[in-house]
Amino acid sequence: MWKGSCVNWAEVDAVEALIEELLGAGYCLNSPDSDNTIGVISPYRRQVDALTQRLKSRWSDFSPKSIGTVHTFQGGQKSVVIFSTRQCSATDSLWFINRRPNLLNVAVSRARELFILVGNLERISEGGHTRELVEYIKEFGETR
Repeated sequence: MWKGSCVNWAEVDAVEALIEELLGAGYCLNSPDSDNTIGVISPYRRQVDALTQRLKSRWSDFSPKSIGTVHTFQGGQKSVVIFSTRQCSATDSLWFINRRPNLLNVAVSRARELFILVGNLERISEGGHTRELVEYIKEFGETR
């Protein structure tokens, strides 16, 4: 099992609940033409592993191609992308997620219809590029 500091289990729970809501709204986990599909991305491998374990245990048809790190999603697109930042406490470093703008750009640009950012917005707002993303979402999107 993973060390607790490497996985944000509250975000795993939130992603699971979001997928349940999206499935109810007509999105799907797999589609041959990738219409109405859901993808899950995190910059951190251990967060991806925890998400994969949880989501595949809940939905056996959840495709391995529908979840991954930002780097494994390059070139792929989904109707909805859920981005799990894993950042939650003051001790979490924002360096990796903010060091290159292309990391966030790849995550955001994989979504054809809807991009969902999951994380502690107050904490994420302390970073450079992540702050800009949160500000954009607050101005043009919706926060919960």
